[in-house]
Amino acid sequence: MRFKTARLAAVLFSFGVASSASAADMAVKARPPASVASWTGFYAGLNAGGAFDDGSLATTGTPVSFNPAGLNVGAPATANALAAVLASNAPRPAGVFIGGGQFGYNFQFAPAFVLGFETDIQALAGSSGKSNVSTTSSFAPFGFPANSYSSSASFTQRLDYLGTVRGRIGYLATPSLLTYATGGLAYGGAHVSSSFSIQQTFPGWNTTIVPPIFGGASASNTAVGWTIGGGLEWMFGSNWSAKLEYLYYDLGSVTAPIPLTQNINVSTPWATALAQTSARFNGSIARVGVNYHFN
Repeated sequence: MRFKTARLAAVLFSFGVASSASAADMAVKARPPASVASWTGFYAGLNAGGAFDDGSLATTGTPVSFNPAGLNVGAPATANALAAVLASNAPRPAGVFIGGGQFGYNFQFAPAFVLGFETDIQALAGSSGKSNVSTTSSFAPFGFPANSYSSSASFTQRLDYLGTVRGRIGYLATPSLLTYATGGLAYGGAHVSSSFSIQQTFPGWNTTIVPPIFGGASASNTAVGWTIGGGLEWMFGSNWSAKLEYLYYDLGSVTAPIPLTQNINVSTPWATALAQTSARFNGSIARVGVNYHFN
């Protein structure tokens, strides 16, 4: 009797252990796999990087208009020639720091594709491409001894801020790594200005009879153009991602007309000319960023 009781206890114990193991195994098998965060939803973040200018800066002149009594034929024409020379010598601004923020929306579909939009705006630091250049030339009108033309000019080309409104389409190389192309509208605060001072002297003569040629102007616009680029974005948490992005932008040109005047007796025009400085605003942006996803 004692033997049968012990045997029954052993059977019941074995059955209990087996049942427990089977239940545990079923629980493990029934546990759902860890889910990958969806890309769908709104997001916002910050970015920082560098902007590299590819634009041009050039000054050109138009035909000269003379006062009927004007005798100083060479100076205004030389002013136009010097304007072009000085502009070609103006150095281009180097790469500058750029930083700002972005906001956007993603929609994940099919299931490895992501479609969305993004808008951003950022400031450019130290983007002034200002140059002070001096040059000299000589000219001998009507057989007079060579006259000396000394001149100076200052050129400024600056982009104060840059913003974009873009569409994005991407492919998920892995559930957490998005590769994407982007493009759309670009806009920015563009500024261009220039000033000239050109003095002619006659060797051995009273220089006051040949007044200086002078002029200056500036223009500031919200320039609008386009942008295109691409990047990589990595979802490293349920709500956080980091991105690496390249954009090329083109905002077109901004032009500042410059009336050049040579006066005699302080206020009477001796001769006039019209020049203009035109700056092209286009270049590249390379930046990194971080986003918080509200999904």
